[in-house]
Amino acid sequence: MHSEDRHWDDSLEWVIQRVGDLTDTVTTVKPSEWAETYRYLPASATDLPGPFRYDVCPPLRDIADCLDIHSSVREVSLKKGAQIGATTGILENAIGYIMAHVKSSPSMMLTADDGLARMRMEQYIIPMINQSGLSHLISASDEDNKRRTGKTAKRLEWEGGGFLMPVGAQSANKLRMVSIQFLLEDETDGYPLQVGRDGKPHKLAEARTKGFYNSRKILRLSTPTIKGQSVIDEHYHEGDQRKCMVPCKGCGEYQELVFQKVDRETGEVWGLVWETDDQGYLVPGSVRYVCKFCGHKHTNADKKWMLPKYKWVPTATPISPDVRSYHFPALYAPAAMYPWEAIVRDYLQAWDVGNNRPRDMGLLQEFYNNALGEVFELRGDKLRFSTVSAHRRSDYSYGEVPNELALRVSGSQVLILLATVDVQDGWLAVGVFGFTKGGRVFLVDYWHWEGDPYQLDDAETWGQVRNLVESGEYHADDGSVYSVAACFVDSGYMADVVYRFCAEYEVGVFPIKGQTDIPAKAAVREFSQFKTPMRGVAYGIRVDMYKDRASAALRRSWDGVTEQPEGHFNAPATASDKAMKELTAEHKREKLEKTTGRRVGYEWHRPQGARNELWDLLIYALAGLDIIAWDLCVNQQEMEAVNWPAFWALAESEQLFYDLGQ
Repeated sequence: MHSEDRHWDDSLEWVIQRVGDLTDTVTTVKPSEWAETYRYLPASATDLPGPFRYDVCPPLRDIADCLDIHSSVREVSLKKGAQIGATTGILENAIGYIMAHVKSSPSMMLTADDGLARMRMEQYIIPMINQSGLSHLISASDEDNKRRTGKTAKRLEWEGGGFLMPVGAQSANKLRMVSIQFLLEDETDGYPLQVGRDGKPHKLAEARTKGFYNSRKILRLSTPTIKGQSVIDEHYHEGDQRKCMVPCKGCGEYQELVFQKVDRETGEVWGLVWETDDQGYLVPGSVRYVCKFCGHKHTNADKKWMLPKYKWVPTATPISPDVRSYHFPALYAPAAMYPWEAIVRDYLQAWDVGNNRPRDMGLLQEFYNNALGEVFELRGDKLRFSTVSAHRRSDYSYGEVPNELALRVSGSQVLILLATVDVQDGWLAVGVFGFTKGGRVFLVDYWHWEGDPYQLDDAETWGQVRNLVESGEYHADDGSVYSVAACFVDSGYMADVVYRFCAEYEVGVFPIKGQTDIPAKAAVREFSQFKTPMRGVAYGIRVDMYKDRASAALRRSWDGVTEQPEGHFNAPATASDKAMKELTAEHKREKLEKTTGRRVGYEWHRPQGARNELWDLLIYALAGLDIIAWDLCVNQQEMEAVNWPAFWALAESEQLFYDLGQ
């Protein structure tokens, strides 16, 4: 045999042997399997350091595996609450999976802005890569260029040709640069509404996946914001709207975890329940989750038993079979991360259960978004005239204190009168408000006094206020006699004049100024105390909170027969339409950054030219009542906080602010 023939035979035998070693099995790895095999969480990143495990929050596993390159799912949207571990358990794990297993995919991580994108890379993604043993894969695609390391501020490249671009949603030009297969959108609702003239940033980014249309992967993670403007809510409704069902530890029936529900027919309550003390504070350890079917009461720790037995159940038909969506509120958060008790505390800070009204609309939106994972709806943000007009009472007129009416509808006579002053250029708006037990409000008087408010000796303006404060007297229909207990003067305009006027009085007349934020060291959250240049006492009030409260009270109806809701507003029959319309002048609207159009919350707005003096005077009166109650309870009675039942009891039994008729 020739040597050439022997060489050919050896080569053929080598090829046959190698082919024989091949198998018909293809090994695949899901994102969740990669994470639990390779990922390590350092103590700097979590309170639960160590190897990553979906046992901490099992329902996240299914969502993460939608990003499996072999999965038929192309788009997945998660509308979520806070503290459920979604960014760690889904987005970050996806990056590690793409890098280690898929290798070749061009990818993009989209965040609200470039600064946040860099921070996410530096503080989370790069440490995750290092801790998970992936740093050796980082390599420039141009291997002949020895200066390139594969890691720049704009791009992270790795072996296999894949890369990750961290991009801020404001950078429209970058969103047009390259085709991508994996698009990972973090906190979608935090993106600006528009990027210049280019359009919606998430739409610009998603257009970059068209080159990989049949293999694209789009992940959207976000807590929602406001109804009708939430991007994640829009995409959630495009998907199959999956709900997480878990079993009851008592009866085994599967159900969706809800905050609290009441059966209107039977009155039965399920979901989260709790107890409060006499002051309305949550009783520690009282929070339970009540089963809808058997009434079994679960503790927060029972989530460790419930969550591993989860089922994701589709509840709608998606726009396409390859589009999925999930809703995952914070009620499912790992037991140690955001317990049910913390959720209830957040609710009680936002909502006044006893009076069935908001305490703080901003906190209420945060509760809906972060705890419930739901959009927040500003219902009826513009008060109608017909609504406020219904608060007029035929039983009394201006200048009268209607104690017979008050006793009948409020449970007590009027217990205190407060005056408030709104300073304008050329006149003063002045109101007198009476309060009964439960904070029910009666407008007693309302004037516009024209003159020259710049001059403290002007008889038609400040002179009238002096007469009201020093000698004004009101007689009720039951014979009780009232003087003004305190007067609060707005110092937002002509502050120096107001400070000098109030300095004429040692007690009882105070400057008041609206503030959007109250200092952290303030005695109470609603207002803060400060000194004027004349060394007098003045108060800064959180006006948005009081406007939320007043708006809720004015929206509430009353049947005219039963006891009024606490905080209800009443006006005399002689209150003019013009005056009542002033209560409707302001409405709440979304607040946007002027330069970016990004949502930054919402604000009270008054259209140009709209008159709102009576509205402002009411706000000052509500704040004034809180200030008086705080002074009596905390300063004089040395209580730890305002105790409203005790305040009203003292005002009534001691006749602190009026003389009882004989």
